[in-house]
Amino acid sequence: MNANFKILQKNHRQALVIFFICLIAGLSVDGYAQSSPAKSIPDFTFYKLNGQPFSRKDLTKSKKPMIVFFDVTCDHCQKELKAMSDRVEEFKKAQFYLVSMDNAPTIKSFMKKYASKMVDRSNVTLLTDLHKQFITRFMPVQYPATFVYGTDWKLIKYFGQNSKMSDIISTSNR
Repeated sequence: MNANFKILQKNHRQALVIFFICLIAGLSVDGYAQSSPAKSIPDFTFYKLNGQPFSRKDLTKSKKPMIVFFDVTCDHCQKELKAMSDRVEEFKKAQFYLVSMDNAPTIKSFMKKYASKMVDRSNVTLLTDLHKQFITRFMPVQYPATFVYGTDWKLIKYFGQNSKMSDIISTSNR
């Protein structure tokens, strides 16, 4: 029975992922239509992995906010965050905000496996989107979604999956 429940959970998760892919792809869902990624950082409330609320007012203005939206089951996310982690020292002007709709223990496990060099760094904040606000407010096009904002919180550049890490690094360091 436990194995069947796990399969049901996985299928439910896949259905949810398909729903969000349709939403992101611009298909109309209850009158919602996709537009371009957020040109400036919108209001939001996410949560640190210890449960502490984190909102736009908590973002730093001394470094460029680099907001990365990922899912722990996404193979593109696993590869991109591994590549980011391997080159984290090259991001001189970036403050990372890694956001996932997954729960805290799952995010911690993901980070340990794929992005261990980013764990416990002062310029990396791990966040969970408990209220499912990210998609409707930031308007990502796909997983992973990397938004590089300026210190004025205006979008410099949006990167989708399969972006060159060298391009993301150079954009964040400008």
